[in-house]
Amino acid sequence: MARKVLAQSRKYQTLNRRLRGHQQLIMWIYGGIVGVVLLLVVIALVWQYLILPNRPVARVNDDTIPLRTFQARVRIDRYTLLNQINSYLQLLQMLGTSPELTSQISPQIENLLTQLDSPEILGQQVLGRLIDETLIIQQAHMRGITISDAEVERALQALFGYYPQGTPTPEPSPTPWASPTLSATQRALLGPTVTPSPTATPKAEDATPTEAAEPTATATAAPTPTPMTEAAYQEQLQAWLKAVGIRYEDLFDFVRAQLYYERMFEEITKDVSPMAEQVWARHILVKDEATAQEILEKLKAGEDFAKLAEEYSQDPGSASRGGDLGWFPRGVMVKPFEDVAFRLAVGEISEPVQTDFGWHIIQVLGHEERPLDEALWQRRKQEVFQAWLNQVRAEADIEIYDLWKKHVPDEPDLPPNVRAAILQLLNANPAPPPLGITPAAEPNEGPTAQP
Repeated sequence: MARKVLAQSRKYQTLNRRLRGHQQLIMWIYGGIVGVVLLLVVIALVWQYLILPNRPVARVNDDTIPLRTFQARVRIDRYTLLNQINSYLQLLQMLGTSPELTSQISPQIENLLTQLDSPEILGQQVLGRLIDETLIIQQAHMRGITISDAEVERALQALFGYYPQGTPTPEPSPTPWASPTLSATQRALLGPTVTPSPTATPKAEDATPTEAAEPTATATAAPTPTPMTEAAYQEQLQAWLKAVGIRYEDLFDFVRAQLYYERMFEEITKDVSPMAEQVWARHILVKDEATAQEILEKLKAGEDFAKLAEEYSQDPGSASRGGDLGWFPRGVMVKPFEDVAFRLAVGEISEPVQTDFGWHIIQVLGHEERPLDEALWQRRKQEVFQAWLNQVRAEADIEIYDLWKKHVPDEPDLPPNVRAAILQLLNANPAPPPLGITPAAEPNEGPTAQP
């Protein structure tokens, strides 16, 4: 009996050992599975947050542009678009959704929505700017130009209206250039019937042969802002970073790139003169060549140019001034008109000149080297800078990788209720849409993407 009990005990012990072995094996298998899952999670996290963000979307000479930077810039662009949409909505809410105003603003909002809803187009634009920025920074370093962290920090603070060293003093406005006294020839040409100013400028809405009209900014007195504290600055900064969805380092790099652009723009355009050859001219605009020839014969017979302009000219902007267009440099008027005007001598009258506006009889009243207005001077500098940048880009070794196409952010975006209200507005529903689509802290919206 004792032997039988002992045999059964040994049997149970063997069975227990086997059960414990199976349990240990199961635990090892389970632990292995958990370990593999954890390892896969860690690998996924490392890939998502460490490896993927640092993979290049483009190589520019010896520098690469990481995906992290690309995505941050797309987010900044999207936030800028949201702020622009919000501005239009506020304008509609303040002025009302009349059919006239809505018809003017709707195309602008539609264009902004198209950009928001076209990630590949927006991504391509951002990537192009990043390549240009990289080239600009490379060229700056070659010229010994650097931007310190302290400069970037001050510029970043200024974007939010925070000036720990005191609000900067506004730069004085340039002294207006004095117009010279009219010559005897010019007085004889103008005659006693018309006394236009030699600095007259055609209006944007007039049917003058201009390519484009630049708006004139009007200075207004602004209220003195309350000095911002560092705590308020940090609060606005953090709110902006959260709204856009980027890191402080990304914003810091963005501001640094902006400063490099400004510094190199000054460097490349420092020799662009604010002076240019200009012509003072007047014209008579008619619809057909036969009428133009008829007017030309009357001028040759000695009739007064200003009176004929008032009688015949189809240009409402200059007809009442005897056809006077004021002074203009090259690049302002359409080319056929400009070519003739700059070729004529003072007092000379042209043969009929055809442009898209009609037929012109042109008389030149003056040729001078004169200062460009600020808008045109800046445009000239922009043209020079862009030509330089195009050349730099053409000579660079640039390679673009398709990785960016799969990782264009779609945030930040319009809240669904705001998007619905906008679509309702664009479908001619007069209900004012709700506001508050962007959580930017007042009074500043923070930095915006470079145009």
